[in-house]
Amino acid sequence: MGFASKHCGMVFLASCVALAAAATGCVTTNPVEFSAEQNFPPSVVSQQNAEYPLREIGQLNLDDPVETPELPLEVIVRDPNVEQTLEYRIFLDSENPPGTEFPIDDGEILPEGGFVEREETFTIPYSALTAGVCHKIELVVVGDFASFVEPRRPVEEGDVDDATWWVEVTSTDQPTIEVECR
Repeated sequence: MGFASKHCGMVFLASCVALAAAATGCVTTNPVEFSAEQNFPPSVVSQQNAEYPLREIGQLNLDDPVETPELPLEVIVRDPNVEQTLEYRIFLDSENPPGTEFPIDDGEILPEGGFVEREETFTIPYSALTAGVCHKIELVVVGDFASFVEPRRPVEEGDVDDATWWVEVTSTDQPTIEVECR
């Protein structure tokens, strides 16, 4: 019986020591440095029922009756950095490779209340489009643009995604495409 009571006492003592160690925690006098939040690049995809999806050559007749004479670019911008405001620029018929062209539109994409996916619709006014041409429309999304000198370059390398639409534009006066998609 003496062994059993000693054994219980040793288990009780070990338990008390473990509990005391757990309760006191770890104390450090040096500041703890946390790594900065990783910046993931955005990505751009078509909305599910987009009128002009990225995977197809779109057809637009400028004379078709519409409520608003604008070509809609309906996308979902995904960014795991849910609190980050993104910037965008839209280019029309830029050279290949792109040079120092000016965007026809630019602005910010605001955070969507903690959601990774942000539904956006950008528009190109019909007045910017020429009939008889297949237009190349590019959307570039970044965390921050570096400058207007290199209008597509992000501040942080790799923090960029882009999407390209090809849209054949016709009208009653110009029913055929003279400048094809290229």
